[in-house]
Amino acid sequence: MIGNKFIALIAAIAAVAGAPYLAPAAAAEDGSADVVGEASSPSPKSPIKVSVVDYAKAEEGPGTLKLAGTAIANSSVYIYVDGKPFAQVAADGEGKWSAEDKTALDDEVHQIRVEQFDDKTRMLAGRAMFNISLTKPDPANMPPPGVRP
Repeated sequence: MIGNKFIALIAAIAAVAGAPYLAPAAAAEDGSADVVGEASSPSPKSPIKVSVVDYAKAEEGPGTLKLAGTAIANSSVYIYVDGKPFAQVAADGEGKWSAEDKTALDDEVHQIRVEQFDDKTRMLAGRAMFNISLTKPDPANMPPPGVRP
């Protein structure tokens, strides 16, 4: 009985220590967000950061989504939009990466997920997730200047 509790405690500690951190960018109460700030994982081994999010609407058809940031140097970065693969890119020797491709985004809230896996263990090394919306935020719902949600 005590052995099972000990194993459960060890598993819980391992899950907390190894679990990726999800950092929303200016998340609203309803779970939506406007792209403000950064999304990153806190692990020093996995410094996944998304520093550029840009979407250019097209007159017809899908627009162009650009993303850029930093991650573990010289390894692959996997990017998903609304749970669907968007791009797989390589971080350079300094850990910088960028991706640009056509995708159709409407005025709904869209989830962006950036992941990286440890090359040796093939386990998740880090993840950054955030939501974006193409609609202009309502100033009444915005925090005062200098206050981060």
